Amino acid sequence: MKIKIQKLLYWSIILQIIATQGLLTFIVFNYVGVWEIKKILHPLSILCIFTVFLLKAIKGFKISLLDIFLFIYLIIQFLFFCFNINSLESGYIGFRELFLIFVLTFTFHQLEIDKHLWYKILNLVFYLLILNSIFIIITYVLGPEKYMKWLTKRYYWGVDPLYNFQIGTFYSFLRSPALIGNAPSVGFFSFLAYVLMDNEKRFKFKKKIAFFPLFFSFSRSVYVMIFLYEMFKFFTKKEHLKKLVLVLKIIVPIVIFGLIFLSKFKILSTASLKARFYLWQNKINIDYNVLFGGAIGKVGGAARGNGFISILDSYWLFLMMSIGIIGIVLTILFFYEKSRRENRILFTLIAVSIAGIFVNLTQSIVILTLLPILFLKIKEPKNAQTN
Repeated sequence: MKIKIQKLLYWSIILQIIATQGLLTFIVFNYVGVWEIKKILHPLSILCIFTVFLLKAIKGFKISLLDIFLFIYLIIQFLFFCFNINSLESGYIGFRELFLIFVLTFTFHQLEIDKHLWYKILNLVFYLLILNSIFIIITYVLGPEKYMKWLTKRYYWGVDPLYNFQIGTFYSFLRSPALIGNAPSVGFFSFLAYVLMDNEKRFKFKKKIAFFPLFFSFSRSVYVMIFLYEMFKFFTKKEHLKKLVLVLKIIVPIVIFGLIFLSKFKILSTASLKARFYLWQNKINIDYNVLFGGAIGKVGGAARGNGFISILDSYWLFLMMSIGIIGIVLTILFFYEKSRRENRILFTLIAVSIAGIFVNLTQSIVILTLLPILFLKIKEPKNAQTN
């Protein structure tokens, strides 16, 4: 029975990861004439994960006092959410965007997978990084129009209104959707794939392939994530603190010349930042309570089609309007409690949280999929445990 549960967990995670490859799954299912099937892969994989948890929970599971407080608060908010949504579709999208990250994190924190299966999962992630890198190169060779027509038989600059794939530019640079579907998600996938492999010696060199699609995602929020993650890693090692002065002597000139170079391409322009502040001040006409939120179901994905309030461009603003400061405090404490024993996870959460000031994180299937997997426990083989 235990072996079967491990296999179910393994295939559930595999399905989850494959579901992040929106353009790849579209190509596969469109070939047989039913591209819409790709939409059910993610919810199906989540259902499988929950099934594994329920099978394991029969023998009991761990829950802290903080978990209880958080989920009671979220259940109360869910009642308001049900009242505020206007359709089943908006309800599904809103639930996924707000509640799912908590449920999946709690679930994966309870689960454990054998190391040999974990290596297979990481190998899949590695091969997907290679494939996405290849298709980024193909985008540049063919150009955006030929690339999209080659894969989808149609071309829309920006966001495709039917398939939701996105191709565009970041100032002077072409942003490829690769096999995921949009450039920011390519960056998120690359960053989290790197973090997942970062703790395994076997993937010491393989993980570096993630830097190619990460760089060519041309996503500043992703650049912030990887910079902060590596900075925390570097300066929390005592031997590196001694080298701080030497490192600064090298890094400061590089940063200065780098900033001068990037300024030529207007990458450091604050225009988009100013635009966000303007939109936050002038395009949000939703009443909410600072402490308790109250606009849950009226902002974010659940309000799709209602303009800027369906995007918000800030995860923390989204949480503020949905569940208030009380919800934000419980969120921070919840993730801290789950990550405090492993620096790799804690550093990742801090980096992602800071980037979340200017991006609504949970609107990305990639983040909803890979971030909770960080909390999965890896079971060492018995011979390794006895050595």
